[in-house]
Amino acid sequence: MADEYKVDLDRLDEVVKKLNGITNDMQCTKGKATSNTYLPHGALGSQFEEEAELRKKHEALKDYIENQILKKLESFIKDLTDKTAATHGRYQDKEQETANAMKQGQRDGAPVNLS
Repeated sequence: MADEYKVDLDRLDEVVKKLNGITNDMQCTKGKATSNTYLPHGALGSQFEEEAELRKKHEALKDYIENQILKKLESFIKDLTDKTAATHGRYQDKEQETANAMKQGQRDGAPVNLS
């Protein structure tokens, strides 16, 4: 007997939904990183010479978080979501083809070839 496998389409669908939820949560995080971390001139004080350097470092770190971490993470999650959804769709189509072939075979009375 040949080895058999079964793909749980409901679980794949659940993975896609969870990944979409993560993407939505990421939008909130990205908004906070972009908007809630603004550091205006003078916010750290103005009576010491390191203030400008601190602001520059803050902006560099903020840019790194936004563009190097969040964008890459969003891209990774989107790619994973798209691939999981495509896999789900292909397996679902194959299951439908198999079911249709089985029904057709039963109507025709002929053996069904599923390969």
